[in-house]
Amino acid sequence: MLDTDLKEFEDYLSEFNSTPQFDAETCRICGVNLSDSLSVNRVPLLELQFENETIATKAINMLEAKGIKSKQSSSGKEKILIPEGKLEDAKSILNS
Repeated sequence: MLDTDLKEFEDYLSEFNSTPQFDAETCRICGVNLSDSLSVNRVPLLELQFENETIATKAINMLEAKGIKSKQSSSGKEKILIPEGKLEDAKSILNS
C-alpha cells in the first residue's frame, strides 16, 4: 500500500519537471514576457527628522495631501522617509 502511494506521489511530482521556464522567455501559452513584466523599481529614500512625533505625523499628512508618499522611519517616530526625487517638492510643501 505504501509503495503504491509513493509511486503515485512520484508521478505527481514528475509533472512539474515539464513546467515552462520563465527567466527570460516569452510564455508559449499567453505570450507574456515575464522578464519585462516583472521589473523591480527601487526608490532611494531620504530621512527627514522633526522635533517630535506629532510634527512628523502632520508632515506626513501634508505631504500625502499633495501626492507625496511618505512614512515614519523605523529609526525613530520623529523621523519620516520620502523619495529622494521629491525632496525639493517636500521642502516647499513643509515650508509653506
